[in-house]
Amino acid sequence: MFQLSAHRLRAGLLACCLLLPGLAAVAADATDVDALKAALVDARVEQIDALAPRSFELAERAADTASRDLERNRPIDRIAARIAEGEVALRDATRIAEGARQLFSGLIDTRSDAIVAQAPDLATEAWSRAAGRFEQAMREHESGNLPNAQRRAAEAEVLLREAEMAGIKAGLLDEARLLVEQADQQRVARFAPRTLQDAKRLLMEADQEIQRNRYDVALPRRLVAQATYEARHASYLARQIEQVLAQEKQGGGVEALILDWETPLRQIAADMELDIRFDEGHHPPMKELGEHARQQAQEIRRLKQELIDRDDQISALNAESQRLSSRLGGESQERIALQRQVDAQAQRRADIAAVESMFTQQEARVYRQGNDLVMSLLGLNFASGRRTLSPAGTALMQKVREALGRFSGASILVEGHTDAQGSDSANLILSQDRADAVRQYLVSEFGLDAERITSIGYGEARPVATNETAVGRARNRRIDLVIHLE
Repeated sequence: MFQLSAHRLRAGLLACCLLLPGLAAVAADATDVDALKAALVDARVEQIDALAPRSFELAERAADTASRDLERNRPIDRIAARIAEGEVALRDATRIAEGARQLFSGLIDTRSDAIVAQAPDLATEAWSRAAGRFEQAMREHESGNLPNAQRRAAEAEVLLREAEMAGIKAGLLDEARLLVEQADQQRVARFAPRTLQDAKRLLMEADQEIQRNRYDVALPRRLVAQATYEARHASYLARQIEQVLAQEKQGGGVEALILDWETPLRQIAADMELDIRFDEGHHPPMKELGEHARQQAQEIRRLKQELIDRDDQISALNAESQRLSSRLGGESQERIALQRQVDAQAQRRADIAAVESMFTQQEARVYRQGNDLVMSLLGLNFASGRRTLSPAGTALMQKVREALGRFSGASILVEGHTDAQGSDSANLILSQDRADAVRQYLVSEFGLDAERITSIGYGEARPVATNETAVGRARNRRIDLVIHLE
């Protein structure tokens, strides 16, 4: 039950103070009025204003009158009397509200459910009807007419359930409904009827799911999200189609649209080092892209497993190191050797990760190949038929120098590769000359030990892209540095 604090009950003693004028002169002040107003605020939190509206209104009216009288410097006894009236009315409201809670607990819970569903904000019309009938029930109860109160309560519960449902639907469906309405107004169905119909169907399914179970909104939420997407998609398609039809009158509208659609696929293919063709439609290139993506996903899974295996090896080495330490006590040569192996593997992994982050996608592709680390220098291009490094490769070679510095002592194989233009024998010689040129650069410019570096030319035998396009051929004219880590 709602309780007033001892401080707030102070105003209730003012009636007694009226018998002692000397005390009354100092008893009623702004603090007492504020205490009554604060008590009313707390009562609202406890829903006493809704459960005992008439008594609560009397308490509010008394507090407002006391506040105005205080501002106008009215007699203290008059102010004290208003505060006392407010305290009495608030106590009555608290008592009546407690009785309402006992008699109408289900109705009150239903009202709370509607509020949680934001019916006052999202379903204002339904909420207004339900709240009005609820207030009638509480006023009948407050006046002592229980039969009328129970009839109004039954009606209010039905209306509150409807308001709750309306609030739930509005919260979930309104945005998608608005988009569909806007699409209808813009006559989107002229150009994208199937997509717009999908949006409407999904909205209807969401509405039905909410109707079946208003408290499980996971599925309706997903349906609404898809409906929202389809409505926006339909509007986008309608705009595009309308624009194409307008351009087609001037010639080339549909062709321009199709070419625009091909552009991002070409870019994705280029990033994947593939050359795709659209002379048989978009299905073959999409299939090729999908297959390449599956292969890459498989390679990623393999590398992840390799990483897990290496982690297991390190864990096993650590465990063996601890076992030796426990068995032999202190430092031993075996334990020291194991710990050095563990540390070396951890450092090696850190070095590889650092090298991978040094290069952009256009500069180099860095990957593990067994116990080797491969730096495929895609950005170190050679002009067709030329065997000398271009000045543009200087910046890239500086990154290569930093990367190789992390693997001092490791042996390096320089592989030369060409495109498919020219004869096989000429390309083989050219690739060897290019590999030799890079090897010489590493020795003369970087000061690396010539004994650590070997070079080999593979000609056109190991392409990484198609030789049918200029972009693909440029990618094939490359140098791969293979660093032997073990």
